[in-house]
Amino acid sequence: MGILMCTARLHDLCRQKNDIQYKLLKISKKLRDLQQYASMVGNGNISIGDLLSSPGSMMGRSMAYIGYAHNMALQYMQMNAPMMQMMYQQQMGGAAQNPQQMQQMQNYIMRTLYIQGREQAAQEEAKNLKVEEGKLAAEKDTLEALQAEITEEIKAVKSARDEDIKAFAPKYTANA
Repeated sequence: MGILMCTARLHDLCRQKNDIQYKLLKISKKLRDLQQYASMVGNGNISIGDLLSSPGSMMGRSMAYIGYAHNMALQYMQMNAPMMQMMYQQQMGGAAQNPQQMQQMQNYIMRTLYIQGREQAAQEEAKNLKVEEGKLAAEKDTLEALQAEITEEIKAVKSARDEDIKAFAPKYTANA
């Protein structure tokens, strides 16, 4: 290869290596943010403090998750509350209870069902996060392998360029 061709190829390989390093940096940051978000979702309840301390790149997703989890929990609660209340009344055998006890039990049933609905939403989001994390990890592995190949090719091109420089160097002899 010529010296100029080696230099041009070396420049192109260095640019490719820098692009890959930048992509790896972005993927690593996204993975870190995703893991922080996953731990926040794994806790079950997302407070305003958690939301404010979440990474900026995950703020929109966090807000969407809060809305989704709340709506799913309400839907789950509304679907299952009548059945649970009926089961409770059957267990009590129709015994007369005061209205305050009835209200407390209804509140307990609603709160329990709401929590179960939130847990289901968290499990779904955890599955989605695991899939996304797997994709990012696979992409990161691919880029790291490509980076290693480029590093090897850079060494080979530098070696070829050095040989070309030696071949074209003037060879003076001292004949005196």
